[in-house]
Amino acid sequence: MNGQGVWGRGVRVGLLMACVPGLPWAALALAVAAVEFLRGGDTRLAAHDVRYGGLLLGGSVLAGVLMGTLLAGGLALASRVITRTEGLALVGGVLGLLVFPAEVLVVGMATDGAYAQIGTTFLAWPVMAVVAAAHSADIVGRTRARTWLWVPGPARRLGRG
Repeated sequence: MNGQGVWGRGVRVGLLMACVPGLPWAALALAVAAVEFLRGGDTRLAAHDVRYGGLLLGGSVLAGVLMGTLLAGGLALASRVITRTEGLALVGGVLGLLVFPAEVLVVGMATDGAYAQIGTTFLAWPVMAVVAAAHSADIVGRTRARTWLWVPGPARRLGRG
């Protein structure tokens, strides 16, 4: 196992896990704010929607970095003991289940507890755990199946060198 790049790959997966359910709500809030501004309606409502969009955007990115860091750290520790990719997938899935509530919390705080947004994000929880499990072996560098996780360039030899 080569430890270089584990954090970067973990953060990429964390950003994917956080931004897929969070950014559509941010885009919707910002679109509603734009309509309110252009229509000439209540500017307080438009400013409120801009605040929602900003909190969702920034909060999702921050949650993604946090989730990815915890995912990469946990998988790096587990990869020292676990040799099979199935075991890493199990650890990645459990870690995905444990870190995803950060995004549910961000959506809940940014939307002032809106049921539709929280409910939809909550339903994404098991899907994002599967995403974490599917990318675990790539995060720790055991495989290169997910090319979007790897920095472009020549493949380095894994192992001591």
